[in-house]
Amino acid sequence: MDFICIFFGILFSMVGFMFFLGKAHIYLSAWKNMPQEEKDKIKILPLCRNIGKVIILSGIIFLMKGLWIDFSNHWFVGSMIAWLMIAGLDVWYITKSERYKQL
Repeated sequence: MDFICIFFGILFSMVGFMFFLGKAHIYLSAWKNMPQEEKDKIKILPLCRNIGKVIILSGIIFLMKGLWIDFSNHWFVGSMIAWLMIAGLDVWYITKSERYKQL
């Protein structure tokens, strides 16, 4: 067992779940400093759910590495590379999509 990975897995899963519920973005300094007219242009709940899912996925990967010995050999590196690509594509989708913008 890798207790550091278990700790980070639980931490990322909890933070991701808070984002998914729409409760964590209010603590971000970028959100606090954003003018109200900019905030009004964003559909924050769907955006938070999207970000929360990506963070929860990272937490699951860390939990698997911490709890499953065989996962830490080759699967962890491959899954983190896949996660980075998924997260990058997700950021690209967020910037290009109209789904998260108030019309």
